[in-house]
Amino acid sequence: MKVIWKIALLLVILLGLFYLMDTRVKENEPLESPVKHGTAIPVPEKELNSMVAGAERPAKGLSVFVGHPADTLIKEYGDPDRVEPSAYGYDWWIYSEKPLFMVGVSGDIVNQVFSADFQADMSPFTIGQDVNEVYRSTIIESEVDVQLGSNLYMFSLKSEDIANRALVKFEDLYAQVYVDEEDGKIEGIRFIDPETLVIHQPYDMEYSGEMITVVPPSASVQMEVDRAMERQVFELTNEYRKNHDRTELKSDYWLGVLAREHSKDMALENYFSNESPSTGTLSDRLKSSDIAHRKAGENIAFNYVDAIEAVHGWLNSPAHRQVLLDEDFTELGTGVYGKYYTQDFIQSDNKKKESVNLNVE
Repeated sequence: MKVIWKIALLLVILLGLFYLMDTRVKENEPLESPVKHGTAIPVPEKELNSMVAGAERPAKGLSVFVGHPADTLIKEYGDPDRVEPSAYGYDWWIYSEKPLFMVGVSGDIVNQVFSADFQADMSPFTIGQDVNEVYRSTIIESEVDVQLGSNLYMFSLKSEDIANRALVKFEDLYAQVYVDEEDGKIEGIRFIDPETLVIHQPYDMEYSGEMITVVPPSASVQMEVDRAMERQVFELTNEYRKNHDRTELKSDYWLGVLAREHSKDMALENYFSNESPSTGTLSDRLKSSDIAHRKAGENIAFNYVDAIEAVHGWLNSPAHRQVLLDEDFTELGTGVYGKYYTQDFIQSDNKKKESVNLNVE
């Protein structure tokens, strides 16, 4: 009998260990953009109710540069720390010193600015501001129009859009207010010009007239765009973690390769899941890549406009948020392939490879 009890106890211990090991790797359901891009609906002109007047443009802050030559920005803030391509024909100028902010530049004109840094002047809004203050002082519409010449575009915002990424109209300027629904605070602000907003189509859209199209990037440029978005996803993740009093994550080359290969695998094999038909689960992939860890997690997303929208989507999905803001994680690898985004997190142990920059191709 003693032998039987010992065997039973050993089995219980082993099952407990397997259970604990399994729960140390967190894989969420995939997160898909709520907007299906490229599905704008043409409608007769008479069916669109237009021309709700926009509020007066902010007189100060980063928004004042939108629509003006980029030289005016350089005079104020100097040259950007890096310049990266986007999938929409403009470049991202990245200012990584305090305050951290991103600027879209088309030709030599600023078409948008974004920041999630508390120190950035995003007047009339403030990063970390209670969103209820915005709702009390700002007109928030469920339908927002954009007129470009004789063409009219109408965005329809769902209730969840109004709750976590409201669209505010100013004179020749729009603001996307990114809100953390859990704490009700503004997490980031994007000021954007009318044409770029239409090109992005970040909300359901109807239009009367001609649709604006952009030429897709070549394969070589798309690769540069993907690498740029990997860096942006990494930096925005750390910015959001900082805003929530979490430790900053280190970039890890091998985790980045792992994440990138998973995004590429999903795109080429036409599936959308944490589990790959060829390489298995995150646990399988970490093991085959010889990446030692105490704890791991993965977030994936699909069909978001850019890194800003993807990271914000993860933040407002409870399961993905748990991984994004997990206090235990120490390293992060990001991988982007077209519209597929992957984040791989680990809590390192002493045997893990040394972290390096994500700028390695």
